[in-house]
Amino acid sequence: MSVNTLIIPKKSIGGIYIGEKIEDIVRRLSEDHAIEISESSITIDGGLITAYHDAAMVITSLCCNSNFKGNYLNKIWAGMTVNDVLKNTSKQIAWSGFVQVDMIEGIGLSLPDDQDDFETLEDEFDGGHVFAELWVYT
Repeated sequence: MSVNTLIIPKKSIGGIYIGEKIEDIVRRLSEDHAIEISESSITIDGGLITAYHDAAMVITSLCCNSNFKGNYLNKIWAGMTVNDVLKNTSKQIAWSGFVQVDMIEGIGLSLPDDQDDFETLEDEFDGGHVFAELWVYT
């Protein structure tokens, strides 16, 4: 089985779901994808998708990098620039280390640690700044 391009806020990236067990993902994807398992995450295809898990090996959050070809409603995707965000969305807020757009909960673009808050996105970042990761969380 292969990864798909669907992103569902609060639920999934690429057909991998929050609440799913790591062993199920490995069983489903190991034939077609390179998988690395660490103490706190499972990485698919070198970071295409990373699934973070708890001690029970159940996924708690997901992220994808700019090699992932999916997007959510043509509004948000990994690898978009600040200019892309401003062009495709009407409202942007900093929330828990992420750029949340158009009040869509459970999905966000990862902010750098030293820039995890802003008044307006364009005041904090250059228009060409790239958000390398998109996260889905509950």
